[in-house]
Amino acid sequence: MFNRMAMWTAALVLGLVTGCGDGGGGSGGTAAPAPSAAEKTTAQSAAPAGGAVEQTAEFSTDAVVESGAPGATSSKTGQAGSAAPSTPINYQASVTLTVDLDAPGGSGTDAHPNASGVFQVTATGTVTGDAMNGQATYAVDVQWLTNGTFTDPCCGAQATVNAGSHVNYVLTVQWAKIDEMNWSIQATYDVSGAGSGTVTHRGRTWDVTGTVVVHANATFSRAGGTYSFTFGISGLRSIVLTSGAEVHTVTVTTEALDRIFIDVDGVTFGPYTLAQIIWWFGFDCRG
Repeated sequence: MFNRMAMWTAALVLGLVTGCGDGGGGSGGTAAPAPSAAEKTTAQSAAPAGGAVEQTAEFSTDAVVESGAPGATSSKTGQAGSAAPSTPINYQASVTLTVDLDAPGGSGTDAHPNASGVFQVTATGTVTGDAMNGQATYAVDVQWLTNGTFTDPCCGAQATVNAGSHVNYVLTVQWAKIDEMNWSIQATYDVSGAGSGTVTHRGRTWDVTGTVVVHANATFSRAGGTYSFTFGISGLRSIVLTSGAEVHTVTVTTEALDRIFIDVDGVTFGPYTLAQIIWWFGFDCRG
């Protein structure tokens, strides 16, 4: 769907904060009317298009992290996994992986319940350091081997990524390990992509064009034997929906996970937390 992305990484962790605010919100905190039913539907239709870009980058990054430290991403899915990461941590300068988003995880459940399809990840680059402390920097190509689908879990809108589509980016993975019970793996990425595709929502199909610029970061860790996962994201999705003569533009600006603005055809709402977007607009901004 969105065929080109660039990704740069560094070590950074942001927290997820949720809270309450005035209904609808407004730019700079100024109160604004709640979105209309039509504005809600338009925003829902645009949601999975931008989400497809973000999640393709996220899932392929997870796969590369897992390749050098099997079991490390179990802290994200909540699955028991193994005594992660493996001893020693062992990232290679050349990695080829096939990722099936429908494959069951370690607990036998679908690790990606709102995404479907198969893609191949090819990563080549350099590895420095050792099994205890180091960094791997890759040029990554992601090619969809089948059509991919991304479905918003709240409203059911679905974006399709065509088989043969590519995503290209640069990825750095950093790690520090004391022992099996105490380690940390960090990956931070910046995505800048543009492209086109389709979205289906409430029986209607929209042609979609747009751009997505994202700064995101993830940390997988184990301290004293306890797994944890943190994720933070900021960025801008600008999506144009077209169906016949009808055209809409939806922009989602994420300053942090607890401060998000939504603009529908020039009318801005927010700031929102993720929970408030589900309440006011009926879609999952992380979907």
